[in-house]
Amino acid sequence: MTLIFSCQQPEPMSVESGVSKTLADYRKATIKNVEYELHFLIPDSLEEKIVGGVTIQFDLNKIKDEVIIDFVQPEKKEITVVKVMDKQNKLIQITDYRVENNHVIIPQKYLRMDDNRVVITFFVGEQALNRNKDFLYTLFVPNKASTAFPCFDQPNIKAKYKLSLTIPKKWTALANYPLVEKETVRENTIYKFEQTLPISTYLFAFTAGKFTTITDTLDGIEMTLYHRETNEEKVKKNAPEVFDLHLKSIRWLEKYTGIKQPFKKFDFALIPAFQFGGMEHPGAIFYKDRSLFLEENATLNQKMSRNSLIAHETAHMWFGNLVTMDWFNDVWLKEVFANFMAAKMVNPNFPDINHDLRFLQRHHPSAYGEDRSAGSHPIQQKLDNLNQASLLYGRIIYQKAPVVMKQLEAIMGEEIFQEGLQEYLKIFSFDNATWDDLIAILDKRTDLDLKTWSQAWVKESGMPWLKAHLETKDGKIASYELEFQNTTSGGNIWQENTELLTSTNGEIQKIPLQILTEKTTVSELIGQPTPDFILPNVTEKAYGFFELDEKSQSYLLANIQDVEDEMTKSAAWFSLYESMLRGKIAPKQILETLSVGLPAEKEIQGLSSRLGYLRTTFWGFLSADDQLANAEKIEDLLWQSIQEADNSGRKKTLFDTYIGIARSPKGIQQLQDLWAEKLMIKGFTLSENERTTLAYELAVRNVTNSDQILEEQLAKITNPDRKAAMAFIIPALSSDETVRDAFFESLKQKENRAKEPWVGRALQYLHHPLRAVSAEKYIIPSLELVQEIQQTGGIFFPKRWAQTILSGHSSVPAAQAVHQFLEGLPVDYPIKLKNKILQSADVLERKAMILNANYTNLQD
Repeated sequence: MTLIFSCQQPEPMSVESGVSKTLADYRKATIKNVEYELHFLIPDSLEEKIVGGVTIQFDLNKIKDEVIIDFVQPEKKEITVVKVMDKQNKLIQITDYRVENNHVIIPQKYLRMDDNRVVITFFVGEQALNRNKDFLYTLFVPNKASTAFPCFDQPNIKAKYKLSLTIPKKWTALANYPLVEKETVRENTIYKFEQTLPISTYLFAFTAGKFTTITDTLDGIEMTLYHRETNEEKVKKNAPEVFDLHLKSIRWLEKYTGIKQPFKKFDFALIPAFQFGGMEHPGAIFYKDRSLFLEENATLNQKMSRNSLIAHETAHMWFGNLVTMDWFNDVWLKEVFANFMAAKMVNPNFPDINHDLRFLQRHHPSAYGEDRSAGSHPIQQKLDNLNQASLLYGRIIYQKAPVVMKQLEAIMGEEIFQEGLQEYLKIFSFDNATWDDLIAILDKRTDLDLKTWSQAWVKESGMPWLKAHLETKDGKIASYELEFQNTTSGGNIWQENTELLTSTNGEIQKIPLQILTEKTTVSELIGQPTPDFILPNVTEKAYGFFELDEKSQSYLLANIQDVEDEMTKSAAWFSLYESMLRGKIAPKQILETLSVGLPAEKEIQGLSSRLGYLRTTFWGFLSADDQLANAEKIEDLLWQSIQEADNSGRKKTLFDTYIGIARSPKGIQQLQDLWAEKLMIKGFTLSENERTTLAYELAVRNVTNSDQILEEQLAKITNPDRKAAMAFIIPALSSDETVRDAFFESLKQKENRAKEPWVGRALQYLHHPLRAVSAEKYIIPSLELVQEIQQTGGIFFPKRWAQTILSGHSSVPAAQAVHQFLEGLPVDYPIKLKNKILQSADVLERKAMILNANYTNLQD
């Protein structure tokens, strides 16, 4: 042990709020071997504060300045005791520590090279504790651990954690590592957990409360599932599949990576109203309960999504937990591999599915939704302070990045790419790494210039837009070119490989293409007879808006229902729908093509995609008069398709669209008859959740006795978590505008936004297209809350909040309200937050422009 204490005291350090990159780099260079011993005393009453204690043990590489510990508390009084180790190795209480900008600063005079110990007793901050009457759970990603307890809250100071909890004796608890001791003392139980291997602060987790547990051992792996579901039949039906999917994911990843599951145990908790689909804490994965415990009528897409979610979170044990990004600018690195690997893992579990098609539909449209907007950003973003880290998350890192990674794998070859990833995981196990670290490993295995490729695709922003130019003469192709209409934010073009397709009387020809320059001439087509249509891209590996030539576009609008191959049809629909969004095809034409083609949709993935287009086009891009003019025809088409569907999953896919789109008096009456059980669907029994949704849809349509329908449905719900959710949402559906106004005002209090999924569902109805006019007054006040929501809510909540409040609107006044808000922003408003609003407003802006062109009486 080296006992070196400083004699001279420097000037006190100035430290800003959050964790700046400068502070993080300094701490990473000076602090090592960190261990936390934590205890939380959690009372039964929500009125009582949680008391915490932490011992932080660490070594230093040098003693130059004070040690800055992160603790986001409003006042110094939240800290009751601070102790340090003195020269005689005794803990002494000190009072000359400082609390500044959410940091606890330990003077240099108390520091030594080895075995520093700082002991702090405190009242626990509850911002990230998600505390409920009979359960709580932590959610510390990306930088919220320091809202609960003092720590070095940055991803590249990995530490070992030893946790103990004192909780009400009727509760149970789950943490990252196994339980080693449990002792009941009067009305409480003390849980003591084994010390973890090194993990980042955002991965430390526990949940405690009234949970039911199920333990199973499969292929030598013991797993325990924690849940609060009261429907025993639902548990019995879903639990075995949940265990099996986790096992399959673990074994697949062990084989692919060459590394055994890295952590001591593998348990998971299903939590009501959880903010995300899942969170990958090692040994204690948290999931949204409804994502894993599916309804009886679950669709194929829901089943595949459950598998994808489980595979995604399991992949994080290697990609993110074993090897963690050095700084949150590379948070995309863990997410891209989790999604990328998940796509591979799902394939063998659904052998009848076209998985290239699923990858295309799961990633491309969602990524385009952000990437086409004025709020687009690079996959790898700059980050100066961790207090902005939550704004890095979004569809560009979750959906665009896996497409880019699929390109990279194709360029290198699957086997070489896999070997590079295995080397990366072994070199950086239980450590941190950057994207550039990975590129350096991969670069050794290929002759390609990966640095230049990475610059355009990863480090610069934008969505490629290539326009097709077709010239014909005497029934033959004279020329065919693809020309870029834009460049990256850095002025570069996106180099990529694609596959062009021609179709003549159903006969298909495919031509591989390399897009390397601003213009790409397809010489192979010159002199060929002019086909019915040409698609510039029919592969899931290429990315961007491939605008069709006029002849191909016209043909497909009239005949796309006759295209047999679903991959071809989906690629064509991507181009057509994107063209509508960009004002190049009239929405009524898209609606007509969708209506004609719906009976011919045989493949469930294609059907789901087109139903999404139908719903968005109907509510967003048609006037109220056009909606009413088309409603009954579309409803009849959907209703007939429901009757003809040959399985409950297909029926549900169609049913969900039907109840969401019903607009005519006839359609609304059918919704009422369904809810009242006067009308039944053969081979399809409505679940409790489906009946609840029916009640919501009837209420938002202002049917007679809608308030009574809601109350009756509420009374039928027995599960306390689902009952509380519906009770929260009901005021947003009230036929009384003053009740809706009061509900919106209540959301200005952060405690009323704590259940983010509940808030999101309520906002959908508050801003439903049928109530959009009365909801326009909420737009600016809602946008004014976004910055506070970023500071107090989950990582996805700011974008979801903004998108939900805007998605039901299509009017010029609504778009102008967004413009008014943006124009009034101060110069120091966070640019990443502004980008979230721009992304959320993109489709509203397009709706307003299209509808304004049709209705000249609207004022600018």
